[in-house]
Amino acid sequence: MTRTIDFTVTGGMKLHCAGCEERIGTALRRLPGVGDVQASAQDQRVKVTMDPAQVSAEQVRAKLEELGYGVST
Repeated sequence: MTRTIDFTVTGGMKLHCAGCEERIGTALRRLPGVGDVQASAQDQRVKVTMDPAQVSAEQVRAKLEELGYGVST
């Protein structure tokens, strides 16, 4: 069973371009259990579809923060 979480970029670096979107997508897809990633520089949002049996929302948040993005759900 999958779960979709919508993160809002709130601090740290902002998403500025397609390169930022790609960087986030590539990093998050490397986490076990992460399926689809949709990052939007225009909306300052990151939508992640994941398997909660393999990865937690906190692990996804930690990866985003490691990349320099402050986020909230």
